[in-house]
Amino acid sequence: MKTRSFYHRLSLLLAGFVFSTSVALAESRTWTSADGKTLEAEFVGTVGAGASAMVKLKMADDSIINYPVAKLSEADRLFVKGNLPTDPAALAGEIDKLVVNKLKESYYGLRDELAALPGKTDLSNEEKAKRKEEIEREMQMCIPNDPTNDNQFLRRIYLDIAGRIPTFDEAEEFLNNRSATKRADLINKLLDSPAFAMRMYNYYSDLFRIRDGVVMMGNGDLRADPYIEYIKHSIREDKPYDEMVTELLTATGQLWEEPAAGYLLADSGMRLCNLSNTFTVFMGTEITCAQCHDHPFEEVYQMDFYKMASFMGETETRVRGNQAMGDSMMMSGGDTRAEVARMSKLLKDAGKLRENETIDNNLQQWLGTRSIAVHDDGTNAVELPHDYKYDDGEPNMKVKPSAYFGDVVNLEEYESPREAFAVWVASPSNPRFTINAVNRFWKLAFGLAQIEPVYNIPGHLDGQAQNYELLMFLEEMMKDLDYSVKDFFRVLYNTQAYQREAETLSPTLTQIDKGTYHFPGPILRRMTAEQIWDSLVALTTADPEAVTRSGWQQYREWMNTDTTQLKTADEVMAFKEAWRDIGKLTNYNGQYVSRDDYVDGVEMFRASELRQPMPDGHFLRMFGQSDKQLIENQFTEGSSPQVMALLNGTITNKVLTSPDAYLIKEIAMGRGSKRDNIDKIFLSVLTRYPSSEEKSMAQSGMRARTNRDMSEQQKLEVEADAIGNVIWALVNTREFLFVQ
Repeated sequence: MKTRSFYHRLSLLLAGFVFSTSVALAESRTWTSADGKTLEAEFVGTVGAGASAMVKLKMADDSIINYPVAKLSEADRLFVKGNLPTDPAALAGEIDKLVVNKLKESYYGLRDELAALPGKTDLSNEEKAKRKEEIEREMQMCIPNDPTNDNQFLRRIYLDIAGRIPTFDEAEEFLNNRSATKRADLINKLLDSPAFAMRMYNYYSDLFRIRDGVVMMGNGDLRADPYIEYIKHSIREDKPYDEMVTELLTATGQLWEEPAAGYLLADSGMRLCNLSNTFTVFMGTEITCAQCHDHPFEEVYQMDFYKMASFMGETETRVRGNQAMGDSMMMSGGDTRAEVARMSKLLKDAGKLRENETIDNNLQQWLGTRSIAVHDDGTNAVELPHDYKYDDGEPNMKVKPSAYFGDVVNLEEYESPREAFAVWVASPSNPRFTINAVNRFWKLAFGLAQIEPVYNIPGHLDGQAQNYELLMFLEEMMKDLDYSVKDFFRVLYNTQAYQREAETLSPTLTQIDKGTYHFPGPILRRMTAEQIWDSLVALTTADPEAVTRSGWQQYREWMNTDTTQLKTADEVMAFKEAWRDIGKLTNYNGQYVSRDDYVDGVEMFRASELRQPMPDGHFLRMFGQSDKQLIENQFTEGSSPQVMALLNGTITNKVLTSPDAYLIKEIAMGRGSKRDNIDKIFLSVLTRYPSSEEKSMAQSGMRARTNRDMSEQQKLEVEADAIGNVIWALVNTREFLFVQ
């Protein structure tokens, strides 16, 4: 609650900010500015961090001046960079200053507008009353929210980094920790956990449209496992974001050999659509309109679109005829058909096919995917459309690759136009690549981006971003961190801005459009479908991250099998059975999961390890999981079916309250009193302890009606039902469903 005055709160916040200074031994040297001017001075140290950092220079008369690092020559910037503070606390402090300064600026501006409102002659009394209400509401949203308590922080940080609520043991460990650095320590721990890879994979899978079947409109028998494992591995090892993007755009070969090829294979046969998607995903720029005509709102012409598309004009996703791809055996056309026919005859002769079948359709489909591969054939297939109507080109004319903004691309420096395009996209000098990344990641942490919508970054950012200075700082910080996604989030999550209570006043569309919401705290938002599901997994399983999906190496071995060595029907059948084992879920012992690992017959495993996406009607899809057909196609809006699923659905009424569910078993078989068990339930579900009133109500709900004639199993089931009543009630609260 915003109980303190703006001035009191602001003074407390600003009092906590200290400029970080790194002092090295005094060193006299010649300093050069970006415009070529020079001076002799001793290096004393630095002040601040990131884009606003200043270098402290001692002049000959012993006076000290502060000079912006950003205005130094490139060589001097590199010299200073090693002495700039890069620890999360220093960078977080700089972000907090920029956030608070913007809140302060907006507050005073609104106050002046409110004072001048009665004298405005161009507004009616009704319009003045409406604007007065809007101003007062916006002023309230310029007051920084109170800091989160440990319970609020704990729940939020687990949902944002681990993608789920903390377990009872995890919550108790943190809340009992008396260390002054326990929040920063927990952030570090979670960023290095398997849970973070699962959480970020869910985000990337929506962004990159990763799905089983890989190809948008094509062969569903192409396994996604190598692509999925590549993304998860990149997250775990903290592969620099620019490096990962470059690999996605330049990967060449078959998916099981070069899994990053999955990005281009998603739009197999649709290079123009892939170009539009690439601009949207990696540059926050929607250029689809320019495929058919000059863009009506942006300076993007149809010619620009086709020049950009020509970078990918040589790229194909199918191999025609007999062609070798790297070290792997490529079989396509007649070779594949002949081999499938040979194996099918073995099966037919052994009675393994139906009477009217002569070809094993599964083998035909599976082996047919060997012809799917990303490669460049040296011929640009892109040309202007047949109805091109502008005077800068002719219909069906070939165009050369060219970038319409950013650095000029010299194709002669690269092996292929596609490589040139990838380097241009992920370059630090690309004016939209880094901005897009930090804008999207800020939204992931705070619930709203600096520029909304995230796919419509304008050519001129000043006046469009919520906080232009902050956005510029984040851009430079990402570059200074060498595009480490973990380090970037480490800074964001250590800010006071992130660790404040959520803003319960929803930003209006006008505020979002005009950029006048300035983050007094992260916005209150509902969990994503994956966060809800994974939180239920945390309530029903002993180790939410114990079961994982993998299959890249199995798939590679299977696809590279020399099938000509399969001489009998039994060998062919074993080959087919091996296909069905690829990508099976495994537990921490490396064993395939079985129905014994399910909870009351349901696969309660992390969403990142399940089918991508799950089928229509599954809990995940009902609560907003993307269909992976469109970019970020997930949703968090409520619906009547969601309400019915929570109140009456199988997951909440059967699985969550099952005697097999982990939390139920822990409480039913624990040694604590009923009151202790209620504490455990509340801490497990809501990450807080109950009030005395809530505890009394929960005690009433946990009364189990048993009698001496019941067996021990029957008594356990009755007690589980009683415990389940309380868990069910808490899961059905808004407090459970929202990230506070």
